[in-house]
Amino acid sequence: MRRVALIGNPNAGKTTVFNALCGARQHTGNYAGVTVEKKTGTLRGHENIEIIDLPGTYSLSAKSADEEITAKVLNGTAAGHEMPPQLAVAVLDASNLKRSLYLTLQLKESGVPFICVLTMTDIAKRRGIIIDIAALSKKLGVSVCEVTQASKGQIVALAEMIATHPLSPPLAKRGGKIQGSPFSLQEKGAGGMSYATIEQRYAQIDKILHSVVKKEPRSGSLTQRIDRVLTHRVFGLIAFTLIIGGVFFSIYAGARPIMDGIDAVMKNFAQSARAALSAYPVTSSLVSDGVIAGAGSVFVFLPQIMILFFFISVLEETGYLARAAFLMDKLLGWTGLNGRAFIPLLSSFACAVPGILSARVMPTDRARMATILIAPLMSCSARLPVYVLFIGAFVEPRFGALWAAATLFAMHLVGISVAMPLAWLLNRKILKAGESPFILELPEYHMPHWPNVWRRVYDAAMNFLKRVGGIIFALSIVIWALAYFPHAQKTADVELEQYSLETGVAKGVVLTTPLDHPLFTGRLRAAYLRDSFLGRFGRAVEPVFRPLGFDWKISVAILAAFPAREVFVSTLGIIFSVTDAKDDPAALGKRLAAEKRPDGKAAYGALLAASIMIFFALCAQCMSTLATIRRELDSTRWALGVFVVMTTLAYVISLFVYQLGRIFIA
Repeated sequence: MRRVALIGNPNAGKTTVFNALCGARQHTGNYAGVTVEKKTGTLRGHENIEIIDLPGTYSLSAKSADEEITAKVLNGTAAGHEMPPQLAVAVLDASNLKRSLYLTLQLKESGVPFICVLTMTDIAKRRGIIIDIAALSKKLGVSVCEVTQASKGQIVALAEMIATHPLSPPLAKRGGKIQGSPFSLQEKGAGGMSYATIEQRYAQIDKILHSVVKKEPRSGSLTQRIDRVLTHRVFGLIAFTLIIGGVFFSIYAGARPIMDGIDAVMKNFAQSARAALSAYPVTSSLVSDGVIAGAGSVFVFLPQIMILFFFISVLEETGYLARAAFLMDKLLGWTGLNGRAFIPLLSSFACAVPGILSARVMPTDRARMATILIAPLMSCSARLPVYVLFIGAFVEPRFGALWAAATLFAMHLVGISVAMPLAWLLNRKILKAGESPFILELPEYHMPHWPNVWRRVYDAAMNFLKRVGGIIFALSIVIWALAYFPHAQKTADVELEQYSLETGVAKGVVLTTPLDHPLFTGRLRAAYLRDSFLGRFGRAVEPVFRPLGFDWKISVAILAAFPAREVFVSTLGIIFSVTDAKDDPAALGKRLAAEKRPDGKAAYGALLAASIMIFFALCAQCMSTLATIRRELDSTRWALGVFVVMTTLAYVISLFVYQLGRIFIA
């Protein structure tokens, strides 16, 4: 197998070239020992040639994980005993050739055999930049091929150039250096280059450009005219709000019908399985409430993830995403983050899972880690059913719709108000990342390359299913088992006797209400849940949650909601014998508002509602989020740390609000 590496600057068109060369015969993973994504594929028509899409980088002097991996792969020192590539394909952006040539000259000095691909020549021509490809090839001493918008004929020519390039033997690894290389990529990355070396290299670049580039006068480009609006300090923010608001609305509203459809399909599967296995109660419950429900909790996230990555890809392909990061940089700068963190954090308001996945846009490992660690504090859509339930039950009836809307908005601000100081603490004191570098290129506006968009959406969906789906599914089965067993007959007998007394029918007499009626089956399910291992644990930890105002019922619902926050509402519906609580939260809200304590006073009120909502706004009550953090950071310790810190914050702040509220109310 012959190995060929694609190397180039970010936004130089490298991914477009890779997708065109490999098509569907590609897969993604991580490089051994790190969380940097690895993309490999097979060259079309040449099964013996493997293409490696190296992370975008401006230099081989490693300053980030992406740059370090690029240098190590070329040097043959990457973990996993990977041999260095036998050929590199340097992707050069014709519209910014000076920047691309810096990396190209480093590659030439390394001794790695390479050829060049010149992209975006159409954009360069619009700017009045004409490049003599033959002269460039002569100056660099390597073959140069032009590829514009991955046109079929040019891609075929490039593939042929790769396949027919003189086959060199695999480069040997010796002491961390490439044989024949005048310098070690690792040593240069670790120690950096002297100013004189950089100055000499740019002097060489200027000589090359003088020989191969001709410039024709052009008036202001379309990109410049658009940027006068989109990067304006006032109009730019207005446009940004409208664009990002539309994206956010699409993620939330656009995904909802699909998510409801998935939920309906899974419910039908569950009902069919329950009916088919009715003779085997345990197996029936395992399949319907465990396996099928667990699979549903995985698939239900896919619409949001796919819609999110569709819009991110479109915005990135058109060039707008860089402008959004530019506008947001000053607002986030004091925390140690930069403008790139905005997109992952905004995405997390829909769902933390795709938000965490999109944190790969961060320029450094520490900035990416800080962004991932605070992303779960954004108030995702899964928290919305909890807010709607308690606001509808205790705020709107007493204070009106205006205060209800204000409360809902305030709950979304709770997470932000905690996340920003926490980001400052992470960056300045714990990770000690300091100022995250923010070198931003504003690329030319152009139409999206749709194959790239669809490929990114597909990869995002598959990565989620592979990386997170199995963990969510497995833990869903565990939660089902804890909520089902021991399923004692004694519980059913006691509930039947109590029901008989309440309906005025003596025990043993035929009941006026059939036993399979939802009124009775709902009460029986609630009794089973109360006496299950999960219910017993909820009663055992009730003293821990009691200072927050939570009784055992709320505690059980919180524990059951660990696989997914939405389960909280349906679990309360089971406990309070309200059928379809998830679909009709108003009915459950009325039931909660009517609940009485033994002394006749209301069991729940607005203060308790505030305590519960704050707890949900801050706690890491989402198994899929923790699983994604574990996968993205390749660290169980950090995932557990997020759970402990967020749960502690949720507990302490809820405790403060509830106890302080009791003082003023009393």
